[in-house]
Amino acid sequence: MSNLVITIDGPAASGKSTVARLLAERLGASFLDTGAMYRAVTLAAIEAGVDMSDEEKLLGVLETGEFQFVVKEGKMAVRIGGVDVTEWIRRPEVTAKARHIASSAKLREKLVRMQRQFAAGEEKIVTEGRDQGTVAFADADVKFYLTADAGERARRRLAELRARGGGEPRPSDGLGESFEQIQKAIEERDKSDEDRAVGPLRPADDAIVIDTTDLGIEEVVEKVLRCVKEKCLKRKSKMRWFRFARWCCRVFCNLFFRIQVYGRENVPDEGAFVLVGNHQSYLDPVFCGIPLERPLYFLARDSLWKNRFFGRLISSVNTIPVKQGKADLSAMRKVIGKLKEGRGVCVFPEGTRSIDGRISPFKPGFGLLCRRGEAAVVPVLIDGAFECWPRHKKIFSRGRIDVCYGKAIPAGEVANMSDRQLAELLTDTLRRMQTKSRIKHGKEPYDY
Repeated sequence: MSNLVITIDGPAASGKSTVARLLAERLGASFLDTGAMYRAVTLAAIEAGVDMSDEEKLLGVLETGEFQFVVKEGKMAVRIGGVDVTEWIRRPEVTAKARHIASSAKLREKLVRMQRQFAAGEEKIVTEGRDQGTVAFADADVKFYLTADAGERARRRLAELRARGGGEPRPSDGLGESFEQIQKAIEERDKSDEDRAVGPLRPADDAIVIDTTDLGIEEVVEKVLRCVKEKCLKRKSKMRWFRFARWCCRVFCNLFFRIQVYGRENVPDEGAFVLVGNHQSYLDPVFCGIPLERPLYFLARDSLWKNRFFGRLISSVNTIPVKQGKADLSAMRKVIGKLKEGRGVCVFPEGTRSIDGRISPFKPGFGLLCRRGEAAVVPVLIDGAFECWPRHKKIFSRGRIDVCYGKAIPAGEVANMSDRQLAELLTDTLRRMQTKSRIKHGKEPYDY
């Protein structure tokens, strides 16, 4: 995934496309025009003579069409079947019918996946649309939501149509032939976008909202650029702190434990993955994370945040609070968002520390996170932590810790397993890994 992701959402004619393109130029970033993707599918459907109300046939157009979206001279170029259609998709009849693609849940899901694939190979990306900060890139580094008075947006659209067509817009443009009709069409589009069931138009909770009604394009770009620079400074500071904290953890572990690491090559170098480990001590997240160069996100019970200082400390090292005793949808969305951004997440599905060193059957709930996040799964065994810090002791003792990363289960295989199948497979896998490790190092294996 990109090192820097900036999303710009907003209603029609709010200026988001122009601002996003100019911002990408200023930052030397790639520009992802999501509207171009929806328009490309619309154009392909029109040329194929497909009924725009037939979702299955539209889905067939998307799945069988040879669509290419590439960055060209700072802009997004669109090809269908090898033919450059970058200008064709801007035709008024395509604009008027693109709403059919935008309102389809199945089509949006596939297009969002394409958007993430596009972003995966870019170092920096600025993306604009209507659900970029809420759905496609829910964990973007910086999010903006541009809005403007409907009348002002109608004036902008009228000027755009005149500049493009050399005169007054025609009824065939799909936007009406007068200012009043254009404003009415924009207001209807707003309502349609806001009311749709999938990816509705709304600002993300953490988005910076900018009203562009009385601002020129350059003023908006400058304002957005200032916000990005401020956010980037905070982001760099957080990354420096994370690296420092990980270094401290490594020094601590080297002082008090003899850590042996096996199978580090089994952890993917890129893409989403979930480390699934057994739970023997409070230090298990540290033991799992410090051997890896890739940052990890962890889950912890929300009661740990009762101490404000400790809560802020563990939050600063990528820990997500989870409510105990019930399904925490907010935490699940955060975890899935991290995975869809190509990050790594570490979970301990036993739910609590072992009482005797043995591995208890895994609770199956984590399977949903793996499938929704389209993540590979890597089993990780921790052995020796129970001897060093069993749950009945208040303080740890020195000793040897073995950390073994098993072979990854590809995301495609995980997608075909039920939650229970995945939980049982990983429980058995880690028990076998534990037995093999203990015998290898002269320890008595546990009886399962």
